[in-house]
Amino acid sequence: MLIEYYADMKELLGNRRLLLKSLGLGTILWPFLRERVLSAAAPLDVQQRSPLPRGYLLVQDVSTYNQSKFGAISTAEEARLLFGQIAGRVDAVEFGCLFYGDPDLRAHEAVAREATLQSVDLWASTFRMLKRVRAFGPIRPEFQAHVMEADGRIGPAQTPEEAGPLFDVLNPEAMDWFAGEFKAKYLERVKGLLTGLFFNEDCLTYFAKAQNAIRFDYWRNATFSPRVLALWREYCRQHEVTQDGELVDKFPVHDQNMVANGAGRSQFIPGWNVPAEIEPGQRFVDLPRATGVWRHWYEFTCDLFLKNWIGRLAAAANEVNRGEPGWKGTMYFGISNWSLPYEEVQNPNFAVPQMHKWGAWGRQRGVDLTKLAGHPEINAIVCETFPPLAANLEQFVAEYARITRAAGKTFGVMLHRDDNWPLKLDEEPGRWALIEKYRPTILARFPLQHMLPGNEFYSAEGEALFARGLAHYKGPA
Repeated sequence: MLIEYYADMKELLGNRRLLLKSLGLGTILWPFLRERVLSAAAPLDVQQRSPLPRGYLLVQDVSTYNQSKFGAISTAEEARLLFGQIAGRVDAVEFGCLFYGDPDLRAHEAVAREATLQSVDLWASTFRMLKRVRAFGPIRPEFQAHVMEADGRIGPAQTPEEAGPLFDVLNPEAMDWFAGEFKAKYLERVKGLLTGLFFNEDCLTYFAKAQNAIRFDYWRNATFSPRVLALWREYCRQHEVTQDGELVDKFPVHDQNMVANGAGRSQFIPGWNVPAEIEPGQRFVDLPRATGVWRHWYEFTCDLFLKNWIGRLAAAANEVNRGEPGWKGTMYFGISNWSLPYEEVQNPNFAVPQMHKWGAWGRQRGVDLTKLAGHPEINAIVCETFPPLAANLEQFVAEYARITRAAGKTFGVMLHRDDNWPLKLDEEPGRWALIEKYRPTILARFPLQHMLPGNEFYSAEGEALFARGLAHYKGPA
């Protein structure tokens, strides 16, 4: 547990320490870091909101905590330093509260007020929210998610860092409780200070390390609780899902040997056809599609995850902020490869790229981009891409743009992701050419600290080039 906890904190620290250094706060705050490291509402009327302007720049990420540790900012003074540097250059930031305790939320509010004064939009983030559910109250046993082992055994799931039970995002009664708590203890409290709700790569919890070219195994998802089984049985009755002439009423498994360990909750369903690995050059349109019961299983899990987790939280946020003049709605931000199901790719020439070997496995993570874009509570979709441009990024952007716009939603793209390297000058012309071609409304960048002087990866020349590209793209003021 401690190893996973410190790894979690190191990830936060890695980005935040550079941010503090950029703000001139590293000497003061670094000792703190070093010391710790060892029921859905009606859809919002979209006509009440002004559309986002072209070239709306959103940057990940800013988090708050009640003390200036883990790199999070916590005081109005820190907020003034940060937002004062980016005001006029950045339209919005992803804004997260790390632990949601009352002292943390007080700091969160204070920082948000400074952003409002500087006219920087704040999009509240769902990043790590599932790990923080216990901040809103203990997770009752019937609200705990379950996962399946490779041999078919099903049992209660712990959070990845083993700090406690994993909350079952697919349980409607569990979400009745959490959505109510989140609304009352967070959304109502920060009403008027936020711009929107930002779903950061939300997907089903997966109990294995994901690899680009390796399939996602359905049994490693936290989708096997008693409540989900009851919902699956109802789905099968309503859709007349049968196997060998009999109505399906148990979890599907692909191996007959798994049934013996399922305690009567699973049944063998042949036809699971997801390739174990994909090879560069394979065309997505040639990959096998799920059929029969397996197609229904993915339909069921994607629908349930969207409606129960994403839809419920989006509806709560929109309902609380109905009528707020600065509220701009909700946004889903998904990494290109697994948020785009390969079944949804239409371009016959779109092949698995040589670089990164990215495959589109979205439906196995509970994400169906078409369903997501069509949800009435989701207002915008952003496609995150990982450099370089040679990694078939245009094909991912094109499919995202097609699906998002077909649903009438706002489209955005992240082409400027520079984790541990400076903004690449030789890629800027290609990046802006891609932006001009697909005309996204929202542009996203990461990480924020690289845009600030004093950071080891800051490039004055690169930022000037980016600023010129952005100004040209936005057009006359």
